Amino acid sequence: MKFFASALTALAISSPTIAADWDGLSVPADAGAGNIWQLQDNVSDDFNYSAPANGKSQAFYDRWAEGFINAWQGPGLTDYHNPNSRVENGQLVIQATRKPNTDQVYTGAIHSNDSVQYPVYIETRVKIMDQVLANAVWMLSSDSTEEIDIVEAYGSSRPDQTWFAERMHLAHHVFIRDPFQDYQPQDMGAWYSDGRLWREQYSRVGVYWRDPWHLEYYIDGQLVRTVSGTDMIDPYGYTNGTGLSKPMQIIIDAEDQDWRSDNGILATDAELADSSKNQFYVDWVRVYKPVPADDNNDDSDVTVSFDFDSFYATGKEGDAVAGDTVTGFNPSGNGNINFNTLGDWAEYSFNIPEAGDYRLELDTASTVTSGIGADLQIDDIYIGQIRMQATGGWENYQTFSLSNNLTIGAGAHILRVQSSGSAPWQWNGDKIRLIKVGDSTGNNGGNNGGNDGGNDNGQQTQVITLEAENFTSTGGTYDGFQTYTQNGVTAINYNQRGDYGEYTLSVPSGGNYIFSAVVATPETGAAMALSLNGNALLNLDVPSTGSWSHFSTISAANAVTLPAGTHTLRITSAGNTSNTWEWNADSFEFSPQ
Repeated sequence: MKFFASALTALAISSPTIAADWDGLSVPADAGAGNIWQLQDNVSDDFNYSAPANGKSQAFYDRWAEGFINAWQGPGLTDYHNPNSRVENGQLVIQATRKPNTDQVYTGAIHSNDSVQYPVYIETRVKIMDQVLANAVWMLSSDSTEEIDIVEAYGSSRPDQTWFAERMHLAHHVFIRDPFQDYQPQDMGAWYSDGRLWREQYSRVGVYWRDPWHLEYYIDGQLVRTVSGTDMIDPYGYTNGTGLSKPMQIIIDAEDQDWRSDNGILATDAELADSSKNQFYVDWVRVYKPVPADDNNDDSDVTVSFDFDSFYATGKEGDAVAGDTVTGFNPSGNGNINFNTLGDWAEYSFNIPEAGDYRLELDTASTVTSGIGADLQIDDIYIGQIRMQATGGWENYQTFSLSNNLTIGAGAHILRVQSSGSAPWQWNGDKIRLIKVGDSTGNNGGNNGGNDGGNDNGQQTQVITLEAENFTSTGGTYDGFQTYTQNGVTAINYNQRGDYGEYTLSVPSGGNYIFSAVVATPETGAAMALSLNGNALLNLDVPSTGSWSHFSTISAANAVTLPAGTHTLRITSAGNTSNTWEWNADSFEFSPQ
């Protein structure tokens, strides 16, 4: 077996157990340095009340109105019908039925009384109906020119609809109404799939609308897609340079969409009459805004902080860097460390006084403009990478945070911080902090594979992330890539020389990119070879990380040029190890240079 599990007791890195409400579920997105998430009660609803199909109730009308945000009755064959929505058993139910004596479909639709605007995190827990209709939780501006889709899914069990039933559409639209023009991203990354059938289980789907040019999509607390920059948000200038900036109302509905019904994908009378197939369930909707911690932070008094020079062990992995005369982190006075080069690491012991969800922050300083970061482990479990930026000086410290919060049990733990990226010289360190942000007993973390890094004080580069297990095909000399999940982190293993995986690589903007991979192996001489559309791209040695479960980030020394568009990326095991075993992998990334 090519993975050895570590005993994990007090630290939990796994998906949370979903309760009837969101209590105990921390927000997976990063609120930014010095901020916490504040619930927006006026647009959040756990639906723990009753609202009958006819007449609803005051509890419902406190937050919602029936129908669409204007007089429109829906796309395609849709006819929004107020009695086709209700609240019962702690859930909103959107039902689809045949409109009598027509080919139209009655569906429920509701919209929020109040609007929301960036920066805001919106998440819902839903179960999709078994229909060819769209099930949707989305947002739309009052002039119908800007749209962000949170949930858009098609759950039909018809054999010819399996591709859609396995996918959640994660996208947005910008429009010009007259003459009508509509832009939405067309990359395959907008169709998220992880093997589940969305109709068969409840799933959490969230969007962090960070600013007009940046969206993050989360599934069950894991970051699965990031869309940012002009080329992905509004490449044709439909918003006149303002991006997704307008206030939007939240809409929950089901729809017969004309791009499907016009092509003969129609709901049948039998399907619409089947109560086991015609109901879309929404367990809750929650909305948060980032606010300064001092404004509303009942947990902000629980902070564990220590200096970077308080390590009990330090060392280096990889080759020495010219000019670096210190092995590992070097104490430089006032609690700081310097002479930090790629592969340097240190370990720290710390004590958590109260179990809960914590945000991990590092205060660092650097003049290096790219390729700097830190790989993090707690109790020998890889928890993710913080990517950093230049701060303007070696003593000009700024705060950089891990994008996913961590659920940590009370008691003693070990933190390992290791410099990672592509730059030989890295960063100076000042403080390490863990700030309690919630009382959750689950975790939205583990390595989410999509941290853009940064400190939210400027434009951040867009990183293209591929989860290693999300290959479209695999094969090779042996059985190809295999997958496994341990402590909430899914990766590939049983990888032998000649095995390969193929991935759909969507490049929003052509340019030069640095390739990196989060890998683990006890072998020496392992390597990987990358090709793009059948043409050789690069070869990368994979050094030993000490074990199959000790993940570390490796990066290519030189950038590769990627053209814009959708491509086929093949990653092949290509080492010269003494035996055939190669490496495990969690994720792959291309970082713009």
